[in-house]
Amino acid sequence: MQYFPITFIRIVFSIIVVIFFHSCAQDSAKEKPKLVVMITLDQFRAGYLERYDSVFTGGFRRLRDQGWRYDTALVDHAPTLSWPGHTTIYTGAHPRTHGVVTNDIITEDGYRKLIFVDEEEHILGYPDALSFSPRITKVTGLGDWMKSVDPDCRSVSLNITTTALCYGGKPVLDKSQNHVYWIEPSAGQFVTSTYYRDDYPDWLEKFNDEILPEYKEKLEWENSVPEAFRHLARPDQAPCEFDGIHTTFPHHIGDFYQEIHQQTVNAYFSRFSPYANEALFALAKECIQVLELGGRNATDFLAISVGLTDRIGHDFGPRSLEQLDVIVRLDRELGGFFDFLDATLGKNNCIIALTGDHGGPNIVEYEIEQGRPAKRVAQEELKNLLSEIENFIDNYSGPEEALPSRIARELEKSDFIARAMTPDDLAGNGPADHILKSYRNTFIPGLKTTFPLWTDEILRGNVSPKHPGNYGLIVEFVENAQLYTARSAHASSYWYDQEVPIIFMGKGISPGVSKEPARTIDIAPTLAHMAGVPYPNTVDGKVLNIR
Repeated sequence: MQYFPITFIRIVFSIIVVIFFHSCAQDSAKEKPKLVVMITLDQFRAGYLERYDSVFTGGFRRLRDQGWRYDTALVDHAPTLSWPGHTTIYTGAHPRTHGVVTNDIITEDGYRKLIFVDEEEHILGYPDALSFSPRITKVTGLGDWMKSVDPDCRSVSLNITTTALCYGGKPVLDKSQNHVYWIEPSAGQFVTSTYYRDDYPDWLEKFNDEILPEYKEKLEWENSVPEAFRHLARPDQAPCEFDGIHTTFPHHIGDFYQEIHQQTVNAYFSRFSPYANEALFALAKECIQVLELGGRNATDFLAISVGLTDRIGHDFGPRSLEQLDVIVRLDRELGGFFDFLDATLGKNNCIIALTGDHGGPNIVEYEIEQGRPAKRVAQEELKNLLSEIENFIDNYSGPEEALPSRIARELEKSDFIARAMTPDDLAGNGPADHILKSYRNTFIPGLKTTFPLWTDEILRGNVSPKHPGNYGLIVEFVENAQLYTARSAHASSYWYDQEVPIIFMGKGISPGVSKEPARTIDIAPTLAHMAGVPYPNTVDGKVLNIR
């Protein structure tokens, strides 16, 4: 009988132990996350997180300290508008691929229409309200891919605004399993479209009736930015903000509406109230608990898009104390939400991605005050330009096929138009600079828009047959030129509108900063890869290298 030396046995045993634990580690690494969370902050400039780093103690602090983030991250399409931007994040596709190329389109009968308006549906419980659905979207997105792999996957999309629809995906046949909710301003409650559901779940009605009023009744907005950090924003009293009068804290509902009644309370809450974000994250927590997101034998999907940063950016500007206050409050809400995920699902059981659908420019008048060139494009200038174009078309006698390019050249004579691009320019595959590439990523032949050549008459829906948009033209303003429609008006292909944060945090992700270029079309395929979910060939983005 042969005996093995004790040292040999110990060596063999050690090797077995190492192999066993290595195998366990590999199996653990292959475990899917319990929940994939996609957080999008509307009109959120990349520079916010750097500029206000010293203020953060909550969710932004944790993302910057524990997340994998990209120094060079951008939206690489234009115009940089909300519905195209959010849909791009969800689908991983350029607007030219997913079909949501702008916020408004010119209909076949010549009227301006919001691209998500859907006359076939209505807001559940509010049939007279403007109805919306993402029916026009031509491709699927992350939540759809996850549900196709695992029918037990639950997908939820939430926002204060209708951009929740951009993450809702395709409805499943069992409508009780569709959860896409936003606040209807006239109702002042979280609602959905008949595109998704035939009735409201009991738990949502209870939230609307019992929990939401706690946030809606707060009609005073006080400055929560610590005194030591207020210098990071522009001085509070700035006549270039909002209406030039109600520009300082504290803000009361009366700063925004002359008459105060239930309808204006609802409108204020959905448009200006910082407490709407608190309600949004309270609803997200409710969804996680009631729907058991991440608590079953499936990987679930939750999209939270924050619209308030867009509204405050438009009205008060990115450097305003108001926007800083919203960001500070968001830091606190995100921190509480991440702690809630840890307590409910366990640490490092989720994958979280945070980004923005676009950035936003400084207010024109602020730029001028700082000695930098900028221009406010007045409505009268636009009316005069459009009138000149109509006269040009009336007197044009050349070949019909050359008319779009001739209109483009006439438009470029204006001092606020950098480029007018024809359908031939946009459909081409030849050499292109950054501007043309950005607009090519959005172009779909036959889909026409009035943007950005707007007047109040056009915004009401009335479009002249001789509007440049009817000839398929797209216009880019000169840098730092903005529409009269908002104090800060994004949409361009310039850096301030295209640079956004992209950060991943959670299961299997180490902290760090990458110099690799990243785009918002890369987010969905990257999350799908990390969740072990295949994605379709409609995706234009790539899987990012996250350590």
